[in-house]
Amino acid sequence: MNEALVRASDTTLSRVVLGPRSKYLGLTTLLAWHYCLWFVPSAFPNTFLLDDRITFSWLIALAAAGVVPLVLAFQLGPRRHLGATPALVWSAAGLGALGTGVLASVGMMVASPWIAYLSAFVIGSCAGVLWVLWGERLACHRARFTLQRVAPMYGGFLLGVVATTYLLPGWSAVAFVCLLPLLSGLLLHVHVRALPDARYPSLLPAKVATEGRSTMVVVTVISFAAAFVCYYTVAIVPWEALGVVQDSFTVGILLGGALILFFALGQRLSPKRRSAYRVYPWLLMFSVVACVLYLTDERLHVVSFLLALAISSLFEILITTYMGVLTLRGYAPPATAFALSSGAIRLGICLGNGTALLYERVPGLHQTLTRPTFVLLVVLMSGLVISMVRQEYAIEELIRTPQAESALATIVSCVAEEFRLSEREREILGLIGQGYTAAAVAEKLVISPYTVNTHIQHIYGKLGIHKRSELISYLHRRD
Repeated sequence: MNEALVRASDTTLSRVVLGPRSKYLGLTTLLAWHYCLWFVPSAFPNTFLLDDRITFSWLIALAAAGVVPLVLAFQLGPRRHLGATPALVWSAAGLGALGTGVLASVGMMVASPWIAYLSAFVIGSCAGVLWVLWGERLACHRARFTLQRVAPMYGGFLLGVVATTYLLPGWSAVAFVCLLPLLSGLLLHVHVRALPDARYPSLLPAKVATEGRSTMVVVTVISFAAAFVCYYTVAIVPWEALGVVQDSFTVGILLGGALILFFALGQRLSPKRRSAYRVYPWLLMFSVVACVLYLTDERLHVVSFLLALAISSLFEILITTYMGVLTLRGYAPPATAFALSSGAIRLGICLGNGTALLYERVPGLHQTLTRPTFVLLVVLMSGLVISMVRQEYAIEELIRTPQAESALATIVSCVAEEFRLSEREREILGLIGQGYTAAAVAEKLVISPYTVNTHIQHIYGKLGIHKRSELISYLHRRD
């Protein structure tokens, strides 16, 4: 009986982690863990949400969640992967849950703040490790990362989990939040078991990937700047303008989840499908609006706060989906792409929040620098809007399958150079990219099918590819 229940449970979880939309649940759970812990007052039953100890713990966790993935990506390089071994998965998930429980309880009760700060560092580090692991696994799964697939899961789950945490009484809310990293770890473990032989996408040759990587850098910088502006605005708004200040953070996150669902619904209902990344300039404009609202009238401070908090979560989803698509197309290894997405948002939030905190704590800075900083940020974001509009075409080209023969010829040429293919192998590779079968290649080149298949096997070996469909997808940068 017990074995049957275990098998049924394992089958159910396997269906979840392999589902077209539910496969993103593990990644979504990590984001929900972050928001439930730091934005819902129930997560700290005995402490005010904006207490100094929680504030500094929040900044430490952000810094760790941004830096740890970047360090991992740098250490791994382009050819190595972190690998979701059971020991690593359960260590990260378990320590993350333990750190959450310690931070909310002992960390808020003892005289010294260092237990809280150490717990926050553990939480951020574990979240960063799990983020990279999920990025790698979804890349192996060939996850498409379209907004129509990611947004419903993210928005719906976030709304449900944040509302549940808010409504749970006392320490039951803390226990619930502690379960979130464990759930993410469980789903990750099941994903590895469900796809034990899944392979990472092959990287494009360096020359072909140059354009994609340069665009990744631009999007990363813009996302970092947007996160900075949003959370500078959130942190600089006076508490008295927010009414019930603790609840305002929860409302802002719920509003962000609702906006993501609304945007995904608009994409689905639109008669003409447009790239989701065209919303980037609009989000940048909304961040400008949040700044202007703050400068215009004190009565609009709460609107500025909620707008900045809500749209920041949209930036997080967009950069994650964008990096996921580029990983699938072979422009960057999963660890690098997901480290950039985490680093851009988390470090931007940390610096923006930290800057506002500095202005508030150093005498005279708040009065003299707050408004000039907002003016400077409005100018900066306006410039980034122009830059992002110029990047739209490049972004759409990168996520679209190249159809022109010239584009295919360029890729074949770069692949041949990078992987040192012989002239005959290069010729056969080009014909396969055009859709020729092995028999058709043999007929066109007037050689035996056996010779063609031998060359194809040599091509597979040099590129680290195992079958024809993978080779064609690689050449055409599609899933």
